[in-house]
Amino acid sequence: MAFFNAPEWGVTPVQEKHRTLNGLDYFILWSSLGVGLLVFSAGSLLAAASFVDAMLAIVVGSAAGSILLALAGKIGSDHGIPSLITMRPAFGIRGSYLPAMLNILQLVGWTTFEIMIMARAAEMLSANALPYYFWAAIFGALVALLGITGPLNVVKKWIGKFAVWIAYGTSAIIIINLIGSANLAVLVASPGAGMSFFSALDLVIAMPISWLPLVADYNRFAKKSRNALWATFIGFTITNILFYFGGVLLGTFDVIAIIVAIQAMFFGFLILLLIVDEADNAFADVYSAAVSAQNILSKLNQKYLVIGLTAISTLLAMVISIQQYEVFLLLIGAIFVPLFGVVLTDYYIVKKRKYTELMLYPRENKLGIGAPAMIAWGIGALINYMMSPLSPIYIPELPSIGATIPSLAAASLIYVVMVRLQSLKKAVASAEN
Repeated sequence: MAFFNAPEWGVTPVQEKHRTLNGLDYFILWSSLGVGLLVFSAGSLLAAASFVDAMLAIVVGSAAGSILLALAGKIGSDHGIPSLITMRPAFGIRGSYLPAMLNILQLVGWTTFEIMIMARAAEMLSANALPYYFWAAIFGALVALLGITGPLNVVKKWIGKFAVWIAYGTSAIIIINLIGSANLAVLVASPGAGMSFFSALDLVIAMPISWLPLVADYNRFAKKSRNALWATFIGFTITNILFYFGGVLLGTFDVIAIIVAIQAMFFGFLILLLIVDEADNAFADVYSAAVSAQNILSKLNQKYLVIGLTAISTLLAMVISIQQYEVFLLLIGAIFVPLFGVVLTDYYIVKKRKYTELMLYPRENKLGIGAPAMIAWGIGALINYMMSPLSPIYIPELPSIGATIPSLAAASLIYVVMVRLQSLKKAVASAEN
């Protein structure tokens, strides 16, 4: 019964005695969360680039995105706090509400996609003996159950002892067979369909970036912050590279076609095992959505939030299409790349890793909005949008450096400048008085 009556950690700091996860635990966790059919699908989008550009973007983007992921997680493990709390020193409590709401929306979206994929795969493997809606409900219930049991139980008892071995085994077999069946000579010589290296880079970085608003929710349980940092970076980098590369080899964006292709190669057995691992991703999404909701209303019951958000995702999985997946990835980049440009800059540069309890949990008369952070984030998000294929003025024929690097740099620089000016203004006012 203890497995089902796990404590609700909420948004308060995790006590030292409960920070029990080691480096190996985090390598297992983040390498497992990097596995998924949706990553195959995202990788297939890179077929529009030349093979050389696609591979370079996969390696560079996976490493760069995973560095950001690990650094964001370290803020959580340094202080034992969840992701949305790490935003408070820069954005203020009320200022963190908007990122929290946007994060809930993106996580409901991810959970919807995960349930949709698991249900479609199960429907096909059962030869349509049971309808899609039945499978969606079953996997929705599984995801809710994992969310209720909590992160420590899931990492130690589900992923560490069971799901990760399925993820590793099926991943290795699928990638090896894809390499063996692909015409590598033709693939290497492919000039692509005009996608630039930087556009491909945006799509690769979008995957680790999508985990930035979640990472501290799990890394706050680390015994040693440094070990969690390196394990997160290495674990996610490896699987992100492998699955984006697998997507290039598959060459089809349609997740259903990916399921059919793998099912044809392996008679459905490996797909059945792989969708078990998809449940890990869906668990992480819905659990963090609940924690983000508690950042706004801390007294909400976490278990009820998990059940309610999973129910919404399950219903959405029954009625929407996955065809807008690429747009979804680009929107995530536009919102969260500059957001964490501000968060990471505030922690590592402006405040030099010296967050205090009062910064993280201010008193009631200090609940304002961090104007420099909001402005820098807004300008960075606008730059990302205008430089991405989503923009109405985007011209694919023109040379591009992508949207990720400019928006990240702009948000970081603008924030530093505004904080410095704010400090200078206060110093001048103090001197005059």
